[in-house]
Amino acid sequence: MKIKVYRKFVNTSNRLRVLLRPMAARDQEVVTEMFCRQATTEDVRYLKEDVRDADLVASWFNDIDYEKVVPLLALHGDSLVGDATLHRRRGAERHIAELRIFLTKDFRGVGLGMQLLEELVEIGREMGLHMLVAEVVSDELFVVKAFRKLGFVRHAEIDDYFMDVDGGLHDVSLMVLPLTARKEYLF
Repeated sequence: MKIKVYRKFVNTSNRLRVLLRPMAARDQEVVTEMFCRQATTEDVRYLKEDVRDADLVASWFNDIDYEKVVPLLALHGDSLVGDATLHRRRGAERHIAELRIFLTKDFRGVGLGMQLLEELVEIGREMGLHMLVAEVVSDELFVVKAFRKLGFVRHAEIDDYFMDVDGGLHDVSLMVLPLTARKEYLF
């Protein structure tokens, strides 16, 4: 798959048509709008980075490299309503990538997140990755179930692994999806 020319229209369960495409340099304003101006503290409570920081968002556009990070945007008309990313690891873990996702409130629970994740799984396969991982706050049962529906398996639960913006500690489920056959060892 040529990520630079990737485009796909999907429909949500509430019958809205959404365009999925990779983030490009021209998207800095809409990405900044979604994360820095619209996202609330509650919206970003479980994200790894403070995506409401305009400097952080700007840094994403300094060197867009689809071999390192594949950022898929979900656009409804001119509005950015979601972002899902595949973060490829390096070195001895270069066969692994981590999935992350964010949706605006109006586009949660309508199937868009599943469609974005399915696309990233397919992109990961086409990139020749062997494994995809996601770190999910264990209390977010809806998210855990969504990853399970895609074939991810909970490999570990780590107590107090994640600290939210208010200092609260949360258990994290390490969800893993193998993309290739696993070696079997005979002892």
